[in-house]
Amino acid sequence: MIRLRPAYADDVAALAKLGTATFTSAFGHLYSSKNLASFLAQTQSESRIASNIADPAVLYCLAEDTANGNLVGYCKISTNIGLDYDPGSTGAIELSQLYLDDSQFGTGLANQLMDWVISKARKRNCGEIILSVFSENFRAQSFYHHYGFEHIADTIFMVGDHCDAEFLYRLTLTD
Repeated sequence: MIRLRPAYADDVAALAKLGTATFTSAFGHLYSSKNLASFLAQTQSESRIASNIADPAVLYCLAEDTANGNLVGYCKISTNIGLDYDPGSTGAIELSQLYLDDSQFGTGLANQLMDWVISKARKRNCGEIILSVFSENFRAQSFYHHYGFEHIADTIFMVGDHCDAEFLYRLTLTD
């Protein structure tokens, strides 16, 4: 059974390990070892994750296997918009990570995490959710389209000194 819960300071090491493993599994083959290592050091270091957990603008939702206590997925949202996007007065929340262990694909866990994201955005009175998605990640694009996200712009995503073409997606929340 999978339980969704917030992240705590004692989750830092497990979250860094899962974030590194899931990103590497999905995208590691696209990058040189130098670029991948640089990116992971920036985004999945324990110090970065600890800082994010302590930041009140950032929220994690962890998916924990209750049988063994292992993390099998997570998502991270923030009201600090890091993408090249100005939400104006609508208020936005950025979904910057929604990662699953390979064993969780097709289980519905991604839907549970996305439902959590939408719920938190509504509770924070955000008018929209934004994210960027790799231009060749068709599975993720289909998932986001299912939830009503729309492609609003092209953007880039840097992994070390490697530049990826990405799409900026937005979900407008209505009451």
